[in-house]
Amino acid sequence: MRTGRSPLLLPSRGAQVLSLAAERQLYVVGQDVQRFGEQARSTVDEALEIASGLNQGPLAPAIAGGWAALESLLTEARDPDEREKVVAASRAAALVACSWPRAELTALSYRIREVPGDALADKLAACASNRERSTLVAAELESRDGLPLVRSWRTGSDVASVFRMKALLADRRPVLGRVRGYLEVSLRRLYRCRNIVLHGGSTGGVALPAALRVTAPLVGAALDRIAHSHLVAGVPPLALASRAETALRMVDDDLGPGLCDLID
Repeated sequence: MRTGRSPLLLPSRGAQVLSLAAERQLYVVGQDVQRFGEQARSTVDEALEIASGLNQGPLAPAIAGGWAALESLLTEARDPDEREKVVAASRAAALVACSWPRAELTALSYRIREVPGDALADKLAACASNRERSTLVAAELESRDGLPLVRSWRTGSDVASVFRMKALLADRRPVLGRVRGYLEVSLRRLYRCRNIVLHGGSTGGVALPAALRVTAPLVGAALDRIAHSHLVAGVPPLALASRAETALRMVDDDLGPGLCDLID
C-alpha cells in the first residue's frame, strides 16, 4: 500500500529581504547577553529575527512578528502615544511606495532582455546596475507605446506591469500618492490583526489569513529597503523613512528626484 507524502513546510508568503543575499550578509541571531565592550547586534538584525516567521511560520506568530519588526524600526519615543505606534504603517508605506517604480521597471527590464535580437535588449545587457536598467526602461515607455516582451505564462502579468508604469509616468505624484494610500491601508489592517491576536487572544478571525497574505510581501519589501540602507550606507530606519516621505512630496518638482531615484 502506497502512502502519499505531506509537505512539512507551508508555501512561502513572499516576504523577501533580497538585500542580504545581494550584499552577502547574514543577520545575527541567538546571541548571548551583551557584556560591556562587546559589539551589540543592530536593531535591524533583531527586527529580521522577529519577522523570520513571516514566510512559513504559523499564522499568529507571523502576524505578530511582522508588525513588531516594523514597529521596532519605524517608531520612536517622540511619537505622540501608544495608539500612534500605527504610524509605522505610514512610514513603511512611504518606503515601499518609493521603491516600487524601480523594482517594477527592473523586473520588466529582465523580461525584455530575454527577447532575442531586439535593440532595447542589447542596450539593457550593457547596463551595469538595476538603476540604469530601470531608467532606460522608463525612458522607452515615455517615448513609445509598448515594450518588446517574451511570450510566456507571465505575459499577462508583464503587460499589466507596463500599463501600471505608463500610468505612473503620465501622472507621477497622484499615482504614487494613491499607491502609498493603498499600502498604508493594508499595513494598518496588519496592525489591527496583530491586536486581535495579542490583545484579543484569538487566532480564528476570518480576516487574519487574508491580511497576512497581502501584507507579508509589503513587510518584506520595507525590511529589504531598511536592511539595504543599513548595510550599504549605515542610514538609520527612521532617517530612511523621513527621506522617503520627503521624496514623495518632491515628485515632479524641478529639484526633486527621478522615479528611479526616490530611495537608494
